[in-house]
Amino acid sequence: MAKVMIIGAGGREHALARQFEKSTHVSEVIVAPGNAGMQSEKIRTVPLALDAIDELLEFALTQAIDLTFVGSEDPLALGIVDRFRDADLLIVGPTQQAAQLESSKSFAKDIMIRAGVKTADYQYFEAADAEAAHKFVDKTDHPLVIKADGLMAGKGVWLPETKDEAHVLVAQLLEEKQTDCVIEERLFGTEFSFFSFVNSEHVIPIGSACDYKRVGNNDEGLNTGGMGAFSPVPWVDRSLETQVIDEIIKPIAHEMVANGTPYTGVLYSGLMLTAEGPQVIEFNARFGDPETQVLLPRIQNDFYEVVMAHLNQEPIAIERSTNTHLGIIMAAEGYPQAYPKGMPIAFDTSLDKASVYLAGVRQQDEQLVSDGGRILMVTATGGELQTAREQAYRSVKQVTIPDSFYRLDIGLHRKGENTND
Repeated sequence: MAKVMIIGAGGREHALARQFEKSTHVSEVIVAPGNAGMQSEKIRTVPLALDAIDELLEFALTQAIDLTFVGSEDPLALGIVDRFRDADLLIVGPTQQAAQLESSKSFAKDIMIRAGVKTADYQYFEAADAEAAHKFVDKTDHPLVIKADGLMAGKGVWLPETKDEAHVLVAQLLEEKQTDCVIEERLFGTEFSFFSFVNSEHVIPIGSACDYKRVGNNDEGLNTGGMGAFSPVPWVDRSLETQVIDEIIKPIAHEMVANGTPYTGVLYSGLMLTAEGPQVIEFNARFGDPETQVLLPRIQNDFYEVVMAHLNQEPIAIERSTNTHLGIIMAAEGYPQAYPKGMPIAFDTSLDKASVYLAGVRQQDEQLVSDGGRILMVTATGGELQTAREQAYRSVKQVTIPDSFYRLDIGLHRKGENTND
């Protein structure tokens, strides 16, 4: 029986832990650092920080961890996979160089261009290039998207409606914050995400999901780490899925090998279905949050067997439930900006706790309280999207958190939207 360690602390890692917990091959699941709402008979947490690579490695060695799964992006960018591999430990995730598909906008765009993968036209500007960036904004006639380079936890994308707004953003990023950025053409169409396990050129498709990044109803307000999600995506049929695999994922996998930075781990493809077909908005080097919480429960296979097939480059047929899973994030008032902490969390006795994924929480005097912007996610399942949506909104009312809020339109407004955030 295997001991599995998951690196991360949020709802995504809670979903991963539960998926491994169900495996007949797994004896114990350890989440580092995890959160106070994750513990169960088979799941425990250890207080090791995400960036404490030396301590995480030592723990894995001394505790005889059989498999480590990196949930969060930060340890990947710090090279945790390289360190674990050097110690001959099994770990799921890309190397530090390969993780640049997420951590470096310029690297990702270069790989896409060389792979012949469709993506928005763009130009990359370093912090010292503010004047050139302002000139680029002035001469561009189409709507723009401005993306900060580096890891931004889903909050580094802006869609200016006017050139004046674009100039303000360029000044804030390049001049004030000294942050490099990409300025690209805004894509128009319908957004969705597709997830795969990639090991060099071996690809295991996992499935589609759709998330809601904006903080407010009707996709208004600031970008967040995600306010809700559902899976599968009704308009992503088998034909489109095959097109995504053949025209995006496999060419990227091939180019990464040719580049000398072969990719291993979860590849999150953020896509826009345009009139010209699917185009890439971004890649992430791990599962998404909150998509993981609605995607993984659909997998009928033993998840440990799926992961081992990925690591060993073995064929496996993923069996996915056709039911829709939909989740709603409860967040602290003020998120994604300043927000309060320490609000008590109360669950109605009739609520199925297995439908709740805990994220920004901690224990205080035997009471679970909030400790982050996105506090938890309430999920539900139905034969179709509308059924799952109705059940999720009934369930979210069974959770009481003072000074919190949630979007009222999760499951709506996806078909035909026109942003690439």
